[in-house]
Amino acid sequence: MVLMSPTMMQTFTGKAIDLANFKEDDVRLPDIAHALSMINRFNGHTKFPYSVAQHSVMVSKIVEPQNALWGLLHDASEAYLGDVSTPLKMMLPSYRELEDQVQRAIASKFGLKWPMPHEVKEADLRALLSEKRDIVPGGHDFGIPLDPVAGTVVGMEWAEAKQQFIDRFKELVP
Repeated sequence: MVLMSPTMMQTFTGKAIDLANFKEDDVRLPDIAHALSMINRFNGHTKFPYSVAQHSVMVSKIVEPQNALWGLLHDASEAYLGDVSTPLKMMLPSYRELEDQVQRAIASKFGLKWPMPHEVKEADLRALLSEKRDIVPGGHDFGIPLDPVAGTVVGMEWAEAKQQFIDRFKELVP
């Protein structure tokens, strides 16, 4: 009988990974696309289900083309760690270190230069403001000095969000 480490997990594709020793070889696009399509933004405090995958596609379309892959993958660590809300994340320095380690491995896997470009972080905030405006009851902007993206954010089924994520990746990495 093989005993698993308490830091082991299994991904959608069946890969066993050790979160305490996460490495580039653990990263698989099908795992990222699937998991992010199943994870709701804002801990589910939205008018309808809205996935991290859908958010990521939006961010990838806001940034300049040279940063679009970074935009798509900016939250990819959440496929392995879950989506922890920013207020809680600020209270968990160990989580932020692990998130950084996982995100670095993902960046390396897909040939992205570290650190994440500032433009991606700004696009992430603009997407956040758009989402808060359209899908979060009350929609507080918390004083973020940016403009939301034009248009209305609408929900989609998880399978559609997953496919859009995969299609966007294929557009960016032929």
